[in-house]
Amino acid sequence: MDRVHALAALDLLYSLGPADAPRPTSPDVLRALTVYDWSDAPGLTTPDWFADACAAEGIPASEDGFAYAAPGLAELRAELPATHGSGAQLTEHAYRQGVLPADELLALLPAHRLLALPHDWRRLAFAEAWRSALTRRLRAELGTDPDAWLRLAATVTASEAAAEGLTWAELLRRARSWSGGAVPARGGGPLVPKPGPGTPDEAIKLLERGNHLWTWPEGTLLCLADAEVVEAVLPRLGPDGPWLLAAYLLRYDRTPHRALDRLLAGRDRDALRVLAEQARWMSRSGSVERLVDLDDPDVDLVLLRQGSPRRTAHRIVARSRPGAGSTSLGGRVLADWRARGSARPAGGLMWLCSAEPDLVEELLAREGTRLDLAHQLLGCLRLLEHGGADRLARVAGADLLGRTATTVCAKALAAATPATVLRARLDRELAPGRLVAKLRRARHAAFARDVIGSLPPGEAVDWAALEAAHAEDPFPYWSDVVRLDDVPEEVRLRHAALLPEPGPDGLSGSVRLTRERARHGLGGLFHCAPATQLDGLLAAGLLSGADLLRSAAPAARILAYLSATARRTDAPPEATAARTDLAELVRCRLGTDGAAWARVAERLTGHAPEWEPMSPVTALLDTAGPARSAHGALGFKE
Repeated sequence: MDRVHALAALDLLYSLGPADAPRPTSPDVLRALTVYDWSDAPGLTTPDWFADACAAEGIPASEDGFAYAAPGLAELRAELPATHGSGAQLTEHAYRQGVLPADELLALLPAHRLLALPHDWRRLAFAEAWRSALTRRLRAELGTDPDAWLRLAATVTASEAAAEGLTWAELLRRARSWSGGAVPARGGGPLVPKPGPGTPDEAIKLLERGNHLWTWPEGTLLCLADAEVVEAVLPRLGPDGPWLLAAYLLRYDRTPHRALDRLLAGRDRDALRVLAEQARWMSRSGSVERLVDLDDPDVDLVLLRQGSPRRTAHRIVARSRPGAGSTSLGGRVLADWRARGSARPAGGLMWLCSAEPDLVEELLAREGTRLDLAHQLLGCLRLLEHGGADRLARVAGADLLGRTATTVCAKALAAATPATVLRARLDRELAPGRLVAKLRRARHAAFARDVIGSLPPGEAVDWAALEAAHAEDPFPYWSDVVRLDDVPEEVRLRHAALLPEPGPDGLSGSVRLTRERARHGLGGLFHCAPATQLDGLLAAGLLSGADLLRSAAPAARILAYLSATARRTDAPPEATAARTDLAELVRCRLGTDGAAWARVAERLTGHAPEWEPMSPVTALLDTAGPARSAHGALGFKE
């Protein structure tokens, strides 16, 4: 509920406005502004102007009945966050509201928590800030000297073995006075994670069970390091270094791209196998496509065996071609299918759209009568195009297909252009009217998704026809359909309100898609704190400071975020730029105009029936519209 952010939003506006800007005096406004949590109070403190205004009207300054005061650093140090989320809220709120500086986390939290980050902390803002603060400190103190990084890793390992519970600040000081002899140059000794995998196969088995509990200080540091550091340090870890790093980085929701870049460039076979076998851990960050970009047959085969998403599988299958020299990927898949005796080949029916006639023919021979007509016709068309009429005639004449498909093949083979006949019949089968009818009959979301997902691979959907039908009579579960991965971006843009909320790295696709979705609400993700989300979007250039004011919504949440960034030491520069622009807006649109401030307060507190809360900041400050809502005149002190 955005009303809990109203006080922080209004406090920010007052801080940017003239000193004599009118304060609210109406009991209705003041009572509505008391509906906030302690964690949402600006700086964890009840603003003085608000406490004074409430006292003047005899109204408690909060629903708890008293004004809040922020905790001091001593209090924060005395109550370290527990591993469960509810036991880390003091630290979370103090960081988010700028009471606890990000760099202070390095001297506050025990380092071992970052080596194996508690699961509940992954959705908290202070954990991401802690990691970022350490990245900045390492860059400043260690630079690109591989020996300095290895000394720190060895220091951490020794400290953890002794269960000292030191902070990163203490470990960095100790590493500067390293007296442990020569820095280890290869794997072995302190560079082996304990407990952890000893081979790539053991790493894969741990990942299969979701076991990310093993620690490896070198991995933690490399996932924070710049590209030059990874390049210099990784060879010093010996032959096991690449696959260990591959296994380690898969624990991150946001895949460390610099470490991944180095692994992909190095093409260590064990590292690539670990990444491909457990690519599901990179699906949230969209990094699986980076593996496909390698165009490596070994990687592609593993990805297909693991059941890659439809779009990924299509990319792999579409580029396979039988060659005169080495065996193609399709040939390897066919041999693998025969050797394993599985029901279908790696990649499944996706191979029906491929240029691999041997694999297409075997699929039709084994599956023909069990496939729907559209899949049968697609396979026959591809077999004709890449294997010739004789092979299609052999399949059609061997009673391997359904009756209709056999009849269509016979008609096609008798025609001057067989491919045209097959294509025309396939197009009839995939006519938009049939999809529309199926979508209208959908009784649950999975069925609606399957209507599109079960189409023959590689066949285009007439999205314009589906959109027109939806506009005429809305489909049930249309939002589930437009969220599918292979929906064209232009379609997704037209239905941006139905897309999932972007995380800190945005939505897959262009910047425009993330910006358009931001108009329909940010700050509502459970697994990502609003501060982390907005910091990430700003840092990545997916949103600008101007976007925060002119398009991102809802206004109350955006203003609450900007209020907190004014006190945070690690806020992105774009947030500062947004506050500068906001100050100008406040001066021009509100100034000392009591009616204008009244409209803003009405809108923020839910007293303006005509106001749409899912609106940007510029709309909130718009002076157009009635000076008083249907709720009645709200008093403001001039």
